[in-house]
Amino acid sequence: MLAVIVTAAVFGSSGTEDAAAGRQAAGDGTRQTEFGPLTAADVDLLVKVRQAGLWETPTGQQMQQRAANAVVQDVGGRLAAEHTELDAIVRRTADQLGVTLPSQPSAQQQAWMEEISSRTGADYDRTAVNLLRQAHGKVLPFIAEVRSGTRNELVRGFATTAAQFVTRHHEYLESTGLVDFSALPEPPAPAAAPVPAQAAAGTGGAAPVLTATSGAASGGGVAGVLAAVRDASVSTWLAAVLAFVAVLGAGALIDMLLRDRPRPAGPSPAAHPPPQPFPAPRPPAPPRADRRRSAGRRGPAGPALFGLLVVGVLALPPQLEAAVLPPAPSMSAAVGAGFAALDPAPEHVLALVAEKNDADEEDEPSDDGKESAGRKAGEDDRGDAGEALSRALAEREADRARGRAGADDDTRDRSADDAEEFPGREDAGPPDLSDFADIGEVRTLVSEPAPDANASTGSFIAECGTPDPAMRNSDNWIASPGKVNGAQHMHDYLGSTATDASTEAGDLLVSETTCELDNRSTFFWPVLRDTSRVGPDDNRDGGGLDGNVGEILQPAQVVLQFLGNPTGPVSPMPQLLRVITGDAKAVTNGPDNVHAQWTCRGFEDRVTTRYPLCPEGSRLLRVLDFPSCWDGENLDSEDHRSHMAFADEETGACPPDTVAVPQLRMILAYDQPGGRNFALDSFPDQQHHPATDHGDFVNGMPDELMDAVVECLNKGLQC
Repeated sequence: MLAVIVTAAVFGSSGTEDAAAGRQAAGDGTRQTEFGPLTAADVDLLVKVRQAGLWETPTGQQMQQRAANAVVQDVGGRLAAEHTELDAIVRRTADQLGVTLPSQPSAQQQAWMEEISSRTGADYDRTAVNLLRQAHGKVLPFIAEVRSGTRNELVRGFATTAAQFVTRHHEYLESTGLVDFSALPEPPAPAAAPVPAQAAAGTGGAAPVLTATSGAASGGGVAGVLAAVRDASVSTWLAAVLAFVAVLGAGALIDMLLRDRPRPAGPSPAAHPPPQPFPAPRPPAPPRADRRRSAGRRGPAGPALFGLLVVGVLALPPQLEAAVLPPAPSMSAAVGAGFAALDPAPEHVLALVAEKNDADEEDEPSDDGKESAGRKAGEDDRGDAGEALSRALAEREADRARGRAGADDDTRDRSADDAEEFPGREDAGPPDLSDFADIGEVRTLVSEPAPDANASTGSFIAECGTPDPAMRNSDNWIASPGKVNGAQHMHDYLGSTATDASTEAGDLLVSETTCELDNRSTFFWPVLRDTSRVGPDDNRDGGGLDGNVGEILQPAQVVLQFLGNPTGPVSPMPQLLRVITGDAKAVTNGPDNVHAQWTCRGFEDRVTTRYPLCPEGSRLLRVLDFPSCWDGENLDSEDHRSHMAFADEETGACPPDTVAVPQLRMILAYDQPGGRNFALDSFPDQQHHPATDHGDFVNGMPDELMDAVVECLNKGLQC
């Protein structure tokens, strides 16, 4: 009976959402999905965003045609276009989660549309702008509330994207100068769980409804346990079987021991035995050997084992809880938060991605006796990609050496001083056609270590804007302090405005900064150019004189993200710690320090060390991961690398005698020029090879901010 009770408890625990938070009953509408538990508030968010698009898209289109003010017309067009894009995202998200969305605006939203349509002229403009602004003001706090509390990875990413859209729409509407801020209502409290469809029918609002394929909400008691058994995962079944066998076996053992305890041979004596005329004969004594065996059986084995069983039962719930609870947020969830901060890929790009993934799955063998075909293929592809990169870099270096040996003196007519100060200019050349790859043909898949129970799975994004062209230069005060044009290629900068060759590390702590929260760190990387155009530095150092030709491309977005460690908590970085990633001279030095990752928006699961050719509308992405294992002593080293190390690729563990610190990840997004008309700035003799991509970082965060970053990562938060 005890075994049955424990087994039912295991299954019952699998149907709850979060033991640490009090374990909500399944009857509240929460259900498990592959992305985490989906609550009524999560569903309500999808519904509200969908309904917002259903009335704001046609209203924006109407504003384009009827607004008297040209600015309002432009704002209407932007709202209509972006709500169309957001609506595609919410519908795709709802499909993945099995949520049915409404097909018409709420009664209140329809009333707003009628009120706007009834106005004309300047009154029309003012009414449309203010009603739209009020509506956006109501939904934004709710998005933030769901974003901060949801345990569903997909909903969290969607909420981040939706908040970006709504915030931009605030700015669009406020740019008209027509918003009456005094009339804006106080932000409401987060909405309650959605009402049933029957109750909502009378109000004109469409209630969120789970589709039939998503599974009904489980009730309490026996119904809840039965639903949990039906929906249980493999790990839950295994935990239940083990619990049943353990308890049943222990009970059988105790029962056996208790049954074997010696009992008196005759009936129990009565409390007042009747008087007997003659003394009762004594029973014969058992043989000596039996008496010894009986004495052994009278030992404390039964009670002791029973006590051990009690202790085991008391210790069992935490073990079972670990077996049936959803796993801790994965590193993938944290990494996904960085990509979620980017503008989403257009619908047609996502369709291409889905089509490509389907094709890849059809090509994979389905051999039950082997490990996952996709995983194995990914590992093989990574190995092949590494070997291909080594060969490509070696061939490029050999070609460069042959060209230098065979060059005529006339083609290298330059002064000895120039040759000594800025070497390699005679070897400058464009990237090779083989340096480009169609992203659809890239087979190298992203692989991350699986986090253990102590992993620091959070994510912190530093808000620093996009680079100011006025801060660009071709210096590198970390690697070549005091030398103007020490990099021989242009850098973009974010953070501290102390960026040139004369900068000293201490200058960061007293400089201006482009980052929020008084973050005076510096982040910089080589620029990307459109080589089909002529840049303003075509005849200058760092530009055309060093082989870097073309118009510099401004990043459309930059995400500066800090990640934790998959094996344990991270410690704070000290101020002025210098960290670099990649090798700007990989063609010469080989692939050992190459950490360049190139991909496209929508294809983030695959990376390459070549320039990716992205589908139209998909932005080109550069992803730079920095080392995150510090020696605990030095802020820098002679080669600017030795004091830092990368974690193990398979386990994520830092090398011995190092300390895990927050890992910086840069994601740079660009609107890609057509064809192969782009290249990375590089040292001239590296000929713009994409594997030479690199980045530099010096920590200038106040100690309080760094402590907050560490707390965010160690607690598994998205900050």
